[in-house]
Amino acid sequence: MSRIKSSNITLFWNEDLARDLLRFLTSRLRCAETAADLTHETYLRLDKRVKESPPDNARALAFRIALNLAIDYQRKAVVRRRHSSDVAFDVALEISPNQSAEPEKALLGQERMALMKKALDELPVNSRTAFYLHSIDGLKYSEIATRMGISKSMVNKLLSQAMTHCAMRIDS
Repeated sequence: MSRIKSSNITLFWNEDLARDLLRFLTSRLRCAETAADLTHETYLRLDKRVKESPPDNARALAFRIALNLAIDYQRKAVVRRRHSSDVAFDVALEISPNQSAEPEKALLGQERMALMKKALDELPVNSRTAFYLHSIDGLKYSEIATRMGISKSMVNKLLSQAMTHCAMRIDS
């Protein structure tokens, strides 16, 4: 079978494919919002590939792209959860002054607490709010997303931004 020379994505993408990909990603990730984001990203990557070289089996390529995106997303989520919980826990331990600690350690803890407060004040309101809701109120990502009216993936991005910024400010 000869390759189609046209790079028109409409030859390769249709509503049935989009719906099937969304269903596949939703069942794999257990999050409709993330699945929708990754379906859109699949479309963008398929469009790029089609422009480079039209595929023989666009449906298979779309599912391969979607699967790779889902695997990447899941790996990153594991790293983010590990990193975010470690940073939040470490920062909390380091900045909370212990009543029985030596005076130098108590002073260092107070200084780090002041640096943390200043770093949080430098953040955009959404990042700071997400950080407080997660770290202080102990809300889960889905609860923060509902309260703030954003997606869970956006909560993840905001928390990552907040924790990275605070860690850099405290370490400097």
